[in-house]
Amino acid sequence: MQAILYVAHGTRSQAGVTEAKNFISYYMKHVPVPIQVMSFIDFVFPAVHEGIDLCVAKGAKNIAIVPLLLLEAGHAKNDLPKMIKEAKKKYPHITFTYSPPFGVHDYMVDAIIDRLQEHGPMKQDASILLIARGSSDVSILKDLQHIIEKLKAKIYVRKISVCYLAAQTPTLQVGLDQHITYGAKHIYVVPYLLFTGLLMQHIEETVDVMQRENQAYDVHLCTQIGKSEAITPYMYERIQQVTKDRSISDGVLSYMD
Repeated sequence: MQAILYVAHGTRSQAGVTEAKNFISYYMKHVPVPIQVMSFIDFVFPAVHEGIDLCVAKGAKNIAIVPLLLLEAGHAKNDLPKMIKEAKKKYPHITFTYSPPFGVHDYMVDAIIDRLQEHGPMKQDASILLIARGSSDVSILKDLQHIIEKLKAKIYVRKISVCYLAAQTPTLQVGLDQHITYGAKHIYVVPYLLFTGLLMQHIEETVDVMQRENQAYDVHLCTQIGKSEAITPYMYERIQQVTKDRSISDGVLSYMD
């Protein structure tokens, strides 16, 4: 009996929890796998080990773990592998498979472009500031640079850079200041986050202050990339790979709010 355990990051924001649950519920409804359970790494019930227990209680013999994590950082490299290792000890008769995070992929670049396009045609003197969560794992710096290079190959603007909300530099404030100094009159700010939450609230407040203090510039704050339908076929692809079920296809389906 195949099961899928979706693993979201978790947040103290109820709006963020709702977005994550709605996102997962869409795939639970459309993916033809008998047992599907959602879980969260932090703050929200059920936790990952509880989600695994639920899968087993429902009769799972194979559990495919699909993390809703953007990059290969601490949770993906350390926390989840440790949780899976502990689950294997508890349930030695269960087969566990694990999908890597979304990572550096053209689908993710398309999701960024989709979020940019919600503001209409790009201005010629535009610049783009990508905002990442940040991590003490410096490998994300290389991954995000690859994403920026892929974005540059698909869209032309005067400047594209990345800033971080924690652990790395430049910070969000410094990143915004750099784009003001650069002189681009239209600054597109793209939160590289799947769902809303306290971090998104911080971004909104910071951008609002910056816009009020620099009214000669148009600052376009995009919504988080989890709302992009460009991610949908990639989600199906990841689920298909980790369950080894070739019947799972994106078809004509698309994720809707």
